[in-house]
Amino acid sequence: MPQRFDPRGRANRALLVGVPEYEEIQPRDLKAVNHNLAQLSEVLRTGKLFDPDEITVCRPEGVDDFTRALNDAVQSAEGLLLFYFAGHGAVPAAADELWLQMRNARVVAGSAAVFQGSQSWSQILGTLVSSRAEQIVVVLDCCHAGNAALVWEARREKQRVSQLMSVQANNLISAGPGTRPTPFTEQLLRILKGGLAGQGGDVGFHALSEELRTYMTTHFKTERPEPWEPQSRPATSGVDVLLATDIPPADEAPTPSGWRRRPAVTVAAAVVVVALLGCGAYLLPRLDTPVRCAPPLELRLLTDPGIETTVRKAATAYMASDANRTDDGCRRSGITTYSAGAADVVAAFRDDTAAWQQPATGDINPQRDVGPQPDIWIPAVSADVERAGSGTGPSSASMGDLQPLASSPIVLAVPKAFAQAPSQSGGRKLADLLTRLREKYPKARVRRADPEFTEAALLASSGLYATAASGREAEKSVAHPGSPAATASDLLCDLAEVDEEDDRTAVLVPEHLFTTGPGCDSWSRAVRVAQYSDDVPGLDLTYVRVTWKDAERDQDARNEAAEGFRKWLGGKAGTGVFRGDGFRAPTGGKGTGPTAGWTVKPAVGTLADPGPLAGPASGDTMNEALRTYRGANGPGSVLFLLDSSGSMGTKWHGPSGAPGILKQSLRGLGGKDEYGVWSVGEKAGKSHTTLLDFGSHRNADAESAIDERAEVGNVEADPSHALDDAWSFMATQDTGDQNPRLIVYLTDDEEKDKLTEGGRLARLLKSARERAVPIVVVSMQQGTCDSGKPNERIAVASGGRCLDANRSDLVPALQDEVARTGSGDQQ
Repeated sequence: MPQRFDPRGRANRALLVGVPEYEEIQPRDLKAVNHNLAQLSEVLRTGKLFDPDEITVCRPEGVDDFTRALNDAVQSAEGLLLFYFAGHGAVPAAADELWLQMRNARVVAGSAAVFQGSQSWSQILGTLVSSRAEQIVVVLDCCHAGNAALVWEARREKQRVSQLMSVQANNLISAGPGTRPTPFTEQLLRILKGGLAGQGGDVGFHALSEELRTYMTTHFKTERPEPWEPQSRPATSGVDVLLATDIPPADEAPTPSGWRRRPAVTVAAAVVVVALLGCGAYLLPRLDTPVRCAPPLELRLLTDPGIETTVRKAATAYMASDANRTDDGCRRSGITTYSAGAADVVAAFRDDTAAWQQPATGDINPQRDVGPQPDIWIPAVSADVERAGSGTGPSSASMGDLQPLASSPIVLAVPKAFAQAPSQSGGRKLADLLTRLREKYPKARVRRADPEFTEAALLASSGLYATAASGREAEKSVAHPGSPAATASDLLCDLAEVDEEDDRTAVLVPEHLFTTGPGCDSWSRAVRVAQYSDDVPGLDLTYVRVTWKDAERDQDARNEAAEGFRKWLGGKAGTGVFRGDGFRAPTGGKGTGPTAGWTVKPAVGTLADPGPLAGPASGDTMNEALRTYRGANGPGSVLFLLDSSGSMGTKWHGPSGAPGILKQSLRGLGGKDEYGVWSVGEKAGKSHTTLLDFGSHRNADAESAIDERAEVGNVEADPSHALDDAWSFMATQDTGDQNPRLIVYLTDDEEKDKLTEGGRLARLLKSARERAVPIVVVSMQQGTCDSGKPNERIAVASGGRCLDANRSDLVPALQDEVARTGSGDQQ
């Protein structure tokens, strides 16, 4: 279960924007939007998340009205900021960005469409993320709503932004007859009023999005027509935002009323009397005389997060190119570019293509965890195609039309203070580079990003494992507090926040980042130079056409659109995008350097000709590196201390309660790991009682035991006494095999004063340093992990972390800490 963000008791704001009438854009009358605003504001007003004065309904005449209302909401929100829009949505011909149109909107035709009285989604989302709000939820009910995903995917702040879009990109949708809410919002209201499947209870963003997608896809069609498929982009922190609570069950199951799928002739006839949300959003060609263009066929392009910026740049350039135009100047196809963790993508293709097509209830849902079924896949490593096809069961996906696109070697990027010039190190192993660095600069550190998220980091890890006696030793050489950065770009930006760390840390990254930069201010980052090895495989980007079983309806058109993009990528314009971002030509056979044909202009700190480089990685190399990474730190031992004192009663129940958080963290523990749970509370002179015996467990059995036995008692907790006992117990588990150990203490900190009584803190800090067992303190209160607070000092002294309720990613952060101790090999 993901961590649940409960906005109750915070300063929340809901801005509901709707445009029920337009001056020029056709159709001018969108009466359904008035029903949307009235009913949605009522649902929020009678709910328990927003006070009446925290809800604003806005029917803007123009951009100025809209901007004032937006700024007011953004500046006053501290907990949850909810933004809703219903009206016309527009997409220009030369790009794919969504524009929201106000009442006085008009389209000015010319060499490029100009949307007056409209606001681009990049501007709106940029304003929203400037808020202090802990979580931001966006709901867009308009044509082309899915085009807003492009902007969300490019924002670094998406860890706290959850975005729900009424329809897939580049699609027109019906607004209904005007006597009731629009179809999408009507179903949104149904869930918020009656709960999931009409069962009442609580509704979070994740489940709401999934039920909407399943229901709309089953019962509705867009005007293309094709299945109407709402899109969602949950916050990347993994936090699930509570949107409704304590809902009574609905009286009856939902029915689609008059909006069931109907024969094509009926749909066509209905257009006469049914408005289109955004049918005035003309996809204008680049001509002096406007031409009404049909929405282009939408291709879905899945890629690796580490190369997403360049791949999206290429897709955008292609969409605006003449190669993607008809004789009338209309676009032939649109492309939605998105990314997901590389290990998750390979696993989904290998094992879960059936669930990708038809998600079922349960934990396996690639549509939720990876994204929609792609038409095109551009992995960062060609070996991923081999790995993806290595499943033992039948697959619903087929892959073909493979085409090498570009390459980028993995380099050791060393602070300039440690190396005055990039090194042509042909014949030199990564081990040699690291040994020389550490011998000459003993304070130097080495880092790489998350090997499960990008293939660049997994390749770097494969090189590290070849330099060390074991995977565990290699991981120790790059260990640091906290979870690994998701991508190499994030890693460089994180380092830039602490000058001392930035100046002494070498990083294993793909060479092209020297050209593109990581996306944060260059003046704040240490200058680095590239050191090249000849034994670490590099990136070799590959185009892959993906087709799906039983998806033949428009297969010829999709094949033609995908082929057009493939040819463009291999031509001068396509290769120019990759070359401009610092990529090299596709590599040849194993052991060869870059192939001829591309003029390489080296970025500062790199070499035009680094000498012979390693060839592309094999599937076996990638699989072995991933297995080594996942098993490097295990099996381990974890002791959980669960504060069960009376004050914990308000922080006990549900997935965001202390037992729920503990259970979610078990995912990082495998069958070979040992762990136990203590219920902390002073009773008969003892600091605790045993809730779960220490040993190996099936996680499902452990969760059941916690559900059955964990309860709040009429006792007080003494954290000092409990920590002393925990250290003593963990000392008995030290068999000398250097397996990792961890203590996790979950508490509300009501008894924190007992940490400082009678000189206890000094003794606890001394024990923390000497016992050599890291402690992760998880506090259910805000501010208790601030610098200098007792929890923070004890955790840091032990080599652990302090996590408190100020963090929106508290649960994922705890999961990361536990996973680094455990082997995580349970299925």
